[in-house]
Amino acid sequence: MSINKRKIGIYTLSGVLMASVVIAAIFVSGVHFPSSNSSQGKTGSLALSIMDAPADLINLNVTISALYVHNDDNDSWTSLSFNEDTSKVYFNLLALKNITKELSTSLMPVGNYSKIRLDVEGANATLNDGSTMDLRVPPEHIDVTVQFQINADQTTNVLLDMQVDTVAISQSGNLKPVVKATVQYLS
Repeated sequence: MSINKRKIGIYTLSGVLMASVVIAAIFVSGVHFPSSNSSQGKTGSLALSIMDAPADLINLNVTISALYVHNDDNDSWTSLSFNEDTSKVYFNLLALKNITKELSTSLMPVGNYSKIRLDVEGANATLNDGSTMDLRVPPEHIDVTVQFQINADQTTNVLLDMQVDTVAISQSGNLKPVVKATVQYLS
């Protein structure tokens, strides 16, 4: 009988050691199991603003007809609504020196995002000689590559700083700005 107790003790100790090794391996590997605190279905806020770097023009008027963000987690585009409940936003980009124009504040699904798209309905520039020219925006939108996250119950601010090449505008009639994005996370 003492041999059976000894075997049971050895098997029990072996089982406890094996379970400890498995638990430690899972912990070290970083595997996550779903829990009731999962971020699925939770939202955070995205605040999207735009500003301008100085350009050698009198005016640069832009009409944005739609805003989208690309969600990497499900490889889809999400449409954003404009502030002030409008269907489009018209502004003189050059009037936004050292100030920002808030375009959208939207509740978004928690996740990882990598791109912002601005659909441009129209643009025109007033050159320094006073002449005005309509601008093309091939392919009628501006994509901004920027990595950001939407976290539960947190606001993510994305500021788009649009820098315009005035020589390219006057020579080609195309608006192809360089857009730098700054991301800030607020609690």
